[in-house]
Amino acid sequence: MSDMPSPAGANAARAVLAVFAFLCIYFTGAFPPFANGNELSRFEAVYAMAENRTFAIDAAVARLGDHEDKSVSDGRFYSNKAPGLSFAAYPVYRALRLVLPPPERGTGSPVFILTRVFTVSLLCLVALRRFAARLSERSPATAVGLVLLAVALGTPFLFYARTFFSHAWTAALLFLSWDRLRRAEERNGSGRGAQTSAIAGFLAGWAVISEYSVAPLALALGVRAVATRSWRRLTGFALGTAVPLAMLAAYDAICFGSPWTLSSAREALPEYSALARTGLFGFQLPSPRIAVAYLLDPARGVLLFSPFLLWTIFGLVAWWRRGDVRRDWWMVAGGLAFFFVCMCGYPNWHGGWCLGSRYLLPGLFFSGLALSRALEGALSRGLFVAAAAFAVAAHFLLTASIPYFPPEMRWPEASGSLWFLTRGWAAPNLGTLLEANPWVSLAVPGLLTLWTLLVACREASPLRPVAPVAVLLGVAPFAALLLRPPEPPYLGRLWRAGVFGAFSGRDDARAELRSVVLEAATPEERRLAVRAWRWFGPPPTAR
Repeated sequence: MSDMPSPAGANAARAVLAVFAFLCIYFTGAFPPFANGNELSRFEAVYAMAENRTFAIDAAVARLGDHEDKSVSDGRFYSNKAPGLSFAAYPVYRALRLVLPPPERGTGSPVFILTRVFTVSLLCLVALRRFAARLSERSPATAVGLVLLAVALGTPFLFYARTFFSHAWTAALLFLSWDRLRRAEERNGSGRGAQTSAIAGFLAGWAVISEYSVAPLALALGVRAVATRSWRRLTGFALGTAVPLAMLAAYDAICFGSPWTLSSAREALPEYSALARTGLFGFQLPSPRIAVAYLLDPARGVLLFSPFLLWTIFGLVAWWRRGDVRRDWWMVAGGLAFFFVCMCGYPNWHGGWCLGSRYLLPGLFFSGLALSRALEGALSRGLFVAAAAFAVAAHFLLTASIPYFPPEMRWPEASGSLWFLTRGWAAPNLGTLLEANPWVSLAVPGLLTLWTLLVACREASPLRPVAPVAVLLGVAPFAALLLRPPEPPYLGRLWRAGVFGAFSGRDDARAELRSVVLEAATPEERRLAVRAWRWFGPPPTAR
């Protein structure tokens, strides 16, 4: 089987893959002196294993910096994250340390950035390539590049592929697991089906030990393996899954005294510890309110930031009517529904400071398999182009500056990203490292993204409305949002001004923060203002 789509969709697919790879390298993913605790916690685990020969991160914290994403056991600190990504990064880090110096404080060191590139970014690129090949098998050939564009550049997948978070990493692992299951069926009778199924199980298990919350999707893959009705392939899948789970059990036994005790059960931060003790590992009964928020919240809603995902429903209907590979239909529809319902039981659904609904990202490729089946007609493709154009533009702007938005920052592309950019703060990239103007540094990735959109539109023709009109329909509401950016609530304005002053290097006197602090009009606002000034205000020597 070819790893690339048929010639009709090949140019757009190659363009998307090339631009995706370029953007993963062009943007460093780091915002020194700020270091996201989620990334730093995982990287400190890698550092501890490689440099200190231990899982405990006490020495790593002393060198790289403290954060709240820690677990504690017997008086020692450990990462509170599932260890799978850190395990995978360990050999990469060791190889890089042969030629690079050890990391300094935070996550801006070359060894950290390259460790991320050769683990998360590389695996995500491999998954996108296989995704393009699978799309070409049963999709309209002209829709392959369009769906690939939307998934890769119109969702948070690209951003998380250039970070050391686990969400894009697990999305890639889960899709590649399904891909191996399909390959095992295609090799039926070749004698290699059991081996391929074992790889599929290993990838699914590694996803689980990288992010515990993806277990429902891994379970759906397990059910899909049962549906092959081959004991050899099912046994291979089970044995493959057992390897990473055994590694997790050994890790938990060493760190937390029992193979059944997860890092989340030993949270050092009281708020996280209290959440982990409720329900099942912090998960409670599903909430309709959280379901609506996942889809429509102005700070996180997937249908507001990636409206083309609505086509998933149409695609599932078309897929069922067509009747091809019903086992995959049940796996995609059932797996996504089960995963979504489970995640609706997590009170901390918004994910803190982050981009989008990051906890839902692991199901992205399965949604993409359904998307492709909804684009048979010219009208469907034309409207999809409009939705994809909106999403691509929104995510480019969202990641053009710091993208770690709190839930109080509604419509963050306008109220956050644009606000930062107009003050000259762009996401660190190869251009800014060469001291280029921040706006100039964004010109190359912006033009490449636009070019990729145009290539995908050209290969998706015929469209109704025609491509220029479809793109305009998508970009117009986005432009209107930027022309009339909504004002965040007081807490959001404090966060925005404080982060800008503390981390951009463009407001050492904290003039923006001082201005917002002086706006406090109620006792609650004054309390928040005092706390923000303590966190983000200038150091005493600069006051």
